[in-house]
Amino acid sequence: MNIAALGIGSDSRIAVAAKSYPDLREGTVAPVHGLRTDELRIEIRPSIAASLADWRRFEREAVGTLYQNSTWCQAWSETVGSSIQISPRIVFVTNAAAEIQLVLPLQIRRRQGVRVLEWLGSPHHNYGLGLYRPAFLAVAEDWFATHWDRLLSLIGGFDAIALTEMPDSLQGRPNPMRKLGNLRSANPSFHLDLEPDFEALHARRKSAERRRASRKHENGLAQAGPVWFGLPEDKASLISLIDTMFDHQRARLAELGIHGVFGPQERQFIHRLAEIQDADDPILAPYAFSCGGQVLAVMLGGLHGNTYWALISSLAPGPLRKYSPGDLALRRTIEACCKRGLTGFDFSAGDSAYKRGWTDDVIEMSCTVRGLNLRGIAWAGMFALRMAAKRAIKQSPLLFSVTQGVRRSLWGARS
Repeated sequence: MNIAALGIGSDSRIAVAAKSYPDLREGTVAPVHGLRTDELRIEIRPSIAASLADWRRFEREAVGTLYQNSTWCQAWSETVGSSIQISPRIVFVTNAAAEIQLVLPLQIRRRQGVRVLEWLGSPHHNYGLGLYRPAFLAVAEDWFATHWDRLLSLIGGFDAIALTEMPDSLQGRPNPMRKLGNLRSANPSFHLDLEPDFEALHARRKSAERRRASRKHENGLAQAGPVWFGLPEDKASLISLIDTMFDHQRARLAELGIHGVFGPQERQFIHRLAEIQDADDPILAPYAFSCGGQVLAVMLGGLHGNTYWALISSLAPGPLRKYSPGDLALRRTIEACCKRGLTGFDFSAGDSAYKRGWTDDVIEMSCTVRGLNLRGIAWAGMFALRMAAKRAIKQSPLLFSVTQGVRRSLWGARS
């Protein structure tokens, strides 16, 4: 790893203080080619509440993911973000007509005593991106190449940068920030293009033998009791299902020797999201698969930009696991997304055989890690080493198998 790559650029020109947010700074940058002669203005807002109205209007037309959705970020900040004491830094880039071109939801958080600039929602985000006006995407990469260091200077107040999980592409377009990355992430991400005819999609993705096995499993469950699949009918049912999902997931992860992934703050986050989401246009879509009144599997996803974003899947303990209810729930969820007219199904980051079995679109991920001072450089160097080690383990079937075996042996709970 080149330690010089962890340093910051030399452009230190700072604009006058912002009147609306006097504790921060804003600047005016040179015209961007392709946007006529409009000047682009950078404004840093330290409050999510002060950003929500503009943010929500812009996200209706912007290109982005669930993890830049204003409601998602608001709920996370009020729960997990509050518990880890983040300081929001919401970047708005506008033209001379005050039209928003770009929103970057960022935060500053202390990690091992170092002030780190991250994506808002870290570490609970699967994609680190901005929200872009579609026309701005054509020139956004050049804009970042020219003005990135100045933007960092305008934000200020941090020792290191760790912008993780940046995909190489965004909805079929190159990610304008991809060249800012200097480290590969440990896992790729996976995306499936949906179509109205699920049966045709299913036949292309799964062999006839696999489809027969799936029907056999579903018939076996039907003999054990009535099979049901769908969404909760009301908020009370939604909250109850979320709690069931977390209980199942905690027990399942414990079997693998993984503990402490979903704590009280994470539960509060999903509960808060359920509370503040628009009842007529909800974000959460928790599909449940049950047999005989018992919930066997839950597929919790988010809805944004005509795409289903997979978040958490859970599997209940017990003898009915032999019928692969998790696989059945996934198939039914993809089918439901096709029927409701969605165009994409995002499996999120994490390399698994079941994801590769459904998708062709593998999205490589990267992160940008830099230090601005001696403390930040030391922290960034250790972060980069951990990232490289994790990636090496994930890319080696032998190392990954050994690591999983050791974890299960030392910390795994009995099913």
